Amino acid sequence: MDEDSPALSPTPRSPSLPWKTRLSVSISSVIGDLATRPNGTVNRRFFALLDFKSAPNPVKPITDWLWKAFLPEGSNRDHFAANVSGPNAEDISELEFPETVVFVGGFDPLKDRQRRYYKWLKESGKKVDLIEYPNMIHAFYLFPELPESSKLINQVRDFVSNCMVKSDEIL
Repeated sequence: MDEDSPALSPTPRSPSLPWKTRLSVSISSVIGDLATRPNGTVNRRFFALLDFKSAPNPVKPITDWLWKAFLPEGSNRDHFAANVSGPNAEDISELEFPETVVFVGGFDPLKDRQRRYYKWLKESGKKVDLIEYPNMIHAFYLFPELPESSKLINQVRDFVSNCMVKSDEIL
């Protein structure tokens, strides 16, 4: 390299984002591209595919094994130990039951079961709140990169604090 040519400087790099954030942004970008038609309107058929009820569940073999391993032989997912609000549910209407909050992610494969649990508590006369995150997956709070994660953690904190204040008032 001669003295008159400018020195090659490394291309400045932006700070690296965590891999989960990069993956989430990439997936969101692809979904956004697929969901938007060239004229700018939304492709509702594409969003209907995201319901996941008919989608293959890659963890199903694992969860099937867990059901068999931890429930009594011959029982199924409606065993009262695994599905307290299912067809074998006990009547809890006369029991003292703590105030409860149920969080549901819109893309959580267990969302229907979670909503049934909420409904069962409500019908049993229990104080229960339902908070839904329509765009979230199961256990999304484990991903601190998601703004909804800290929002849920704050809601849990506030819920527990309010319950503690109420119990202090009773004492």
